[in-house]
Amino acid sequence: MKDFYRIAGISRAPIYSPNSIDKDGAIFLAVLQHLEAKGHQVKVYQEDDLLHDIIKEKYIFNMVRSYEAVSKLQELEKQGVVEVNSGFGIENCRREQMTRLFHQYHIPQPESVVCNLEYKSTGVKPNILSSETSCWVKRADGHTTQVNDVVFVSETSKLGDVFEDFVERSINRVVVSEHLQGDIIKFYGVAGTPFFYWFYPSMTHHSKFGLEDINGKPKGITFSVDQLQAICNKAAEVLVVDVYGGDAIVAPDGTIRIIDFNDWPSFAPCCQDGGKAIAQAIIQKIEKEEI
Repeated sequence: MKDFYRIAGISRAPIYSPNSIDKDGAIFLAVLQHLEAKGHQVKVYQEDDLLHDIIKEKYIFNMVRSYEAVSKLQELEKQGVVEVNSGFGIENCRREQMTRLFHQYHIPQPESVVCNLEYKSTGVKPNILSSETSCWVKRADGHTTQVNDVVFVSETSKLGDVFEDFVERSINRVVVSEHLQGDIIKFYGVAGTPFFYWFYPSMTHHSKFGLEDINGKPKGITFSVDQLQAICNKAAEVLVVDVYGGDAIVAPDGTIRIIDFNDWPSFAPCCQDGGKAIAQAIIQKIEKEEI
């Protein structure tokens, strides 16, 4: 193995860090510092730099999100560039693809359906819902960038108005998911390493938009952390991402279901430990390629 590698680090554009610009910057910096402490050379780029063909390194770690940048990552990966996360994995974490893959590979999630709003069929109630069911409506085509990209609907009679709002913003595909009762847990993990961290977001005021408050304070329902980690690692494998995080609901009977899963979130409560694990995963992936 080489004594050091030349690696490109590509940061996330601010639009894709709603209420988290500093936090996303902190985990990016932590990874960079851990890599440099091991003697590796890291050149930093911005997300838009991917579009100008100036990145020549064979190894890339990145936090990019835009359609154009992800497409460029996929093109580079086909040419042999090693990436954490893979551009194909980032695309899989867009909500529609993720919902379908979770269903296909039996990753526990809420009952969910993809709805096409292109023809403004806003009076149609998804068949997973009864008249008493609360639900969530989430944009299907990408990552959340503003608060009304994810909407809690307490009564199905209000779905039409919510659908109309999405259509007015030119968002024509949404995922509608049943609302689950139970404790909300936030988690972070790095595939291929022992690192896994979880906590109750409502107990630490760790939230982008405050939506966790709808479930109220956690009751401390007993659950298996090993099972949670196993589910998350399986989800990461299915989605083809190395660095991940998200949210899960623990039902009163201890059942765990994933309600959100993201490529490379902020790792804010565990930035240094998370950064160390991510740096380890990057080098492991490079060395595997070098064999």
